[in-house]
Amino acid sequence: MYIIFKALKDGDFGLAKTYWLFGVLGNFLLSLPGYLLIELVPIVIYTLFTLAYGVIVLLGIWNSASRYTGFKLWSILAKLAAIIGILYAIVTIFILFALFQ
Repeated sequence: MYIIFKALKDGDFGLAKTYWLFGVLGNFLLSLPGYLLIELVPIVIYTLFTLAYGVIVLLGIWNSASRYTGFKLWSILAKLAAIIGILYAIVTIFILFALFQ
């Protein structure tokens, strides 16, 4: 499992697969059981897990966009999406800290 996450973080899967498979579909599938798990797992633990996955995927999108040799606009848009995702992660972290004050 570590090898897959390392390859994902390093952008080894290519831009399209990293963005659509791990980014869009992976986050969608990860969010589905969240509504069911809230009863079993504290929201903070679930949020930290999804944040960790999200940061790995965003790093993978950034790194695969840097390696991308196709149409330059896709690389730029992917990096823009990664920046927006990192800003969202930062806001989520601040919200988590605010919950415990």
